[in-house]
Amino acid sequence: MSRFWLRNSLALAAGLGLVAGFGAPALADDCARFAAARDNYLGQTGDGMRQALEQMARQRQVPVEAAAFYWGGTLLQADDRASLASLAQLTLATYQWAGNSDRAEHAMTRIADEHGSRVAALYAGLMFSDDRGARDPYRARAYLAEAADGGNRDADAFLPMHDACFGQRMAQN
Repeated sequence: MSRFWLRNSLALAAGLGLVAGFGAPALADDCARFAAARDNYLGQTGDGMRQALEQMARQRQVPVEAAAFYWGGTLLQADDRASLASLAQLTLATYQWAGNSDRAEHAMTRIADEHGSRVAALYAGLMFSDDRGARDPYRARAYLAEAADGGNRDADAFLPMHDACFGQRMAQN
């Protein structure tokens, strides 16, 4: 009986060693690809809205934060699909501000949850997978899946990359 356990234990240890030795670089590559695509996407999307927000603030001669608050309130009152998408982009732009990541994540999830915005669900999923705010791969996947199920093509593209990066770790928990 002890030979059986010894042989199986050695086989298990060798298998885990192979996975750790050969699986770690592949996982790191998957995570690096996902992080680069995510950061590029969030950066480009947020930068466009940030520029529009700065222009609005200059025109009105108010601080950027005041312009964001005013514009966000106007978009929220409109409560249509295009306005909610713009509100999600505006929230994403504020996500870049120092000390505002948690507030922006909370606002983004409210836009997704309370108003059913698939764009906000996509952004929330990407936000929860980076190192800026609360990192939560489970919530990230849930929001990405929600956006993908709602027909968001960008979420369809990001979901398999997220799973390749975080799936193994999520399965082990």
